[in-house]
Amino acid sequence: SLTGGIDGPVLFTTFERYLPLPRVLDRIGQVFGAALEGTGVHWLALDDSARRQVALQVLTQVPVLWIWDNVEPVAGFPAETESAWTAKEQEELLGFLRDLRGTKAKVLLTSRRDERPWLGELPMRITVPPMPMTESLQLVRALADRNGRRITEVKDWRPLLTFARGNPMTLTVVAGEALRQGLKTKGEIEAFVARLRSGEAAFSDEVSEGRSRSLGASLAYGFEAAFSEEERKRLALLHLFQGFVDVDVLCWMGDPKMTWCLPEVRGLTRDESIALLDRAAEVGLLTAYGGGYYGIHPALPWFFKELFERCYPAEGLAAVRAFVEAMGELGDYYMEQYEHGKRDVLGALRAEEANLLQARRLARTHGWWDPVASAMQGLRQLYAQTGRRAEWKRLVEEIVPDFVDPMNNRPLPGREDCWSLITQYRVSLAREERQWAEAERLQTACVAWDHQRAAPALARPIEELKSGERNTIRTLAAALHTLGQIRRELGQVNCVLAYERFKEARAAKRPEEELLRYLNEAVGYYHEALELFPADAVNDLAVTHNALGVIYRSAGDLDRAVQHYREAVRRLEQGGDIFHAAQTRFNVAVALLNAGRRENALEYAEAALRGFEPYGEGAMKEIAETRRLIAAIRG
Repeated sequence: SLTGGIDGPVLFTTFERYLPLPRVLDRIGQVFGAALEGTGVHWLALDDSARRQVALQVLTQVPVLWIWDNVEPVAGFPAETESAWTAKEQEELLGFLRDLRGTKAKVLLTSRRDERPWLGELPMRITVPPMPMTESLQLVRALADRNGRRITEVKDWRPLLTFARGNPMTLTVVAGEALRQGLKTKGEIEAFVARLRSGEAAFSDEVSEGRSRSLGASLAYGFEAAFSEEERKRLALLHLFQGFVDVDVLCWMGDPKMTWCLPEVRGLTRDESIALLDRAAEVGLLTAYGGGYYGIHPALPWFFKELFERCYPAEGLAAVRAFVEAMGELGDYYMEQYEHGKRDVLGALRAEEANLLQARRLARTHGWWDPVASAMQGLRQLYAQTGRRAEWKRLVEEIVPDFVDPMNNRPLPGREDCWSLITQYRVSLAREERQWAEAERLQTACVAWDHQRAAPALARPIEELKSGERNTIRTLAAALHTLGQIRRELGQVNCVLAYERFKEARAAKRPEEELLRYLNEAVGYYHEALELFPADAVNDLAVTHNALGVIYRSAGDLDRAVQHYREAVRRLEQGGDIFHAAQTRFNVAVALLNAGRRENALEYAEAALRGFEPYGEGAMKEIAETRRLIAAIRG
């Protein structure tokens, strides 16, 4: 044995920016030199070829985990950078790795890229995922213990854990700074994270400490060598993005047709943007998702702040305006896509949420009101369809003073178009909360405003109207329709309720075979819809499950109907829509009572009553009907 009684396993690491095979083999001598001397093998007396053979013999006998850290420089880092390694040295190292496959050694190579041009298919590649939230919390607790602190309220630290996005070094640096600053409450930690997101220097960082300890040094690794000054100016714009980049936004910021066109990215094409950001991903600043989408290192706004301020002086605000306007365009685009039935945009909206909120905040700060409304359009679809009504309500309430004159509820000067949109949001929220009087007050103001704007068009012959004038009249008609719906709920006699088509079809007494065919077609379409909706599109899922419940109930399949009603209730409650969840329970109770299943009917009816009661006067009719139903079930 050449190992002199060393049984293993042995763990050691190696690698520097330039470390050819002879110096790699020196690590074998450092670890096993004494054992080799004991067997008569004098390592220092061996030439490179003999050392290679002895190293392979040793590693055949002893299990070793050998970590080669940061192997990027072997093939040149960043890409297209000349390597310090000659082609011969690269081939020697690759040959040694191939030979190690016949030993007990396991070699772990780390890199920011897959190294396929150099290593080919030799290694098994493992993408390191973000650190799970539970492990992130363990790390923060360990840091707290080191600082003489104890973390008891985990939820208070969640904003910081979310910000780090499973990046251990980011979490170590920012959590360590938060602990050093003595931050304790949720409010203090949220304010700290807000400073980080905006790029403020909220923590100290000494680059001279190297990449293993300095976040700045880690991010800067390869950056200066990889990009020209013009490219660095474009990458500095990433300072404005929050966790996610769509290259289309970067291109829109330089759209020559727009007044906000930013000279530094003027005419930048999608392919050029992707090529640039792919290189930024190689050096670890971004994560490439494909299709022009990228994740951003959480500390990037901080890292790029100085570069951004140098490239885009604060007094100009041109870059900020371009970002805000482009994100507004994106918000409008996703709103239109969703309203046209393209439900798959929810995933993109989830990724863009922080950017839309950032654009909304910057637009409000600088008084750019149209982009505020556009960002809200995108957020509206996301929050409504994922059941985040409380957050949406807070966002709406925050911007009401930006657009609405509190004295007369009319628009502030110059903000008329946005006022109409914001008032629609307020009407929708009031209707959801069954606040019919408030909904009528707000919608009446909308009708009055829309009527005033449509008056000139209404006075002209219809054949002379232009498309804009027709749209103004259409807007008035839609506002009147909404007001009619609200007044119907209030029970006012000037609103007439039309019969539902379902009742008309059933009253026509069509043949049973025809009705069953229609029912089966409807069931098929609804089940197909369930497969297409994202898992968190709770509104669409609730409506679809409720419709299936109605269909199965009409077909006499009560058990299957109840199954879908139950799922509709779950989705409605998940989205915070307690009123319609109670309404669905009421319908289930009626169906169960008609089927003679009184005990189950009573359970649903009582649950429905509990759901209606918090709405008070807004649900007086429903409360009374439910109480009558409960009495009938018990009687």
